[in-house]
Amino acid sequence: MPRSTIMQDELTRAATRLFQARGIRAVSLQDIAEEVGVTKAALYHYFANRDDLLRHVFGDWIKRDIAKLDAVTSIPGTAREKLHGYVRHHVECLTESIELYSLSFSSEAELPAEVRAEFRRFKRESDLVVRGIIREGVQNGEFVDGDERSTVFAIDGMCNWLWKWYKASGPMTPDQIADQFSDLVLYGLAARNGRPTGGPADLSRAEMLRYHARAIRFHSEKLEELTAESDGVSAP
Repeated sequence: MPRSTIMQDELTRAATRLFQARGIRAVSLQDIAEEVGVTKAALYHYFANRDDLLRHVFGDWIKRDIAKLDAVTSIPGTAREKLHGYVRHHVECLTESIELYSLSFSSEAELPAEVRAEFRRFKRESDLVVRGIIREGVQNGEFVDGDERSTVFAIDGMCNWLWKWYKASGPMTPDQIADQFSDLVLYGLAARNGRPTGGPADLSRAEMLRYHARAIRFHSEKLEELTAESDGVSAP
C-alpha cells in the first residue's frame, strides 16, 4: 500500500476517534494533525479542507456499505433467507463501524451537505430493499400481509438502535445479535395458515432448535445476572 494511502487512512482513523470523543464541531484540523503527529500544513497534502476530510471519513464508508448491501441482497433464495441476510448485513455494518454510525445518527446536521445526502440515500436504498423482500414474502405466502412501512421502520429501527447500546466487549457477538434479531423478525412475519400464534410454530425444525437454544442461553445469562445481583455481586 502506498505510503500516502497509509497516512491518509491513519488521519481518517484519528479524525474518527476525535469526532467520537468530542463531537464533530469541536474538532479542528489542528487537533487531528496533532493526534497523528504531523503539522497542519502536512495534513493539507492529503485533504483539501475540513469538508474534504469529512467526505473521506463518512462518504467512503457509506459507499462501501451500499456496495455490501447490493452484494448481500442480490443472492438468490427465499424471502426468509433474504431477510435474514439483510438483518445480518445491517448488524455487521453497524458493529464494524459503530463510531461512524453513532456520529451519523447523533450529528448528521454537522456533516457536509453532500455527505448527509449520501447517508440519506443509503437509508432510502436500505428501506427499498427491505420493502421488496417483505413484498416478495407476502406474495409467495411466506409472510403475513401487514403495514409494509411500519414493518420496515421496526426492522431498521431495531438494528439502528445498536449505536446506543452495542459494545464490542459485550456478552453477545454481532452474529448472535443478528440471529436473535432475525428470529424476532421472521417469527413476527411468518404466515400462520390458521394455526395458533402463541409460539414459534411456523419455524422449521432446525430454526426451532436454534430459536430455543438462544432463548435458553439468554435466560441462563439473565438468571446468572439476577443471582449475582441478589448476592450483592456485580455480574461479570
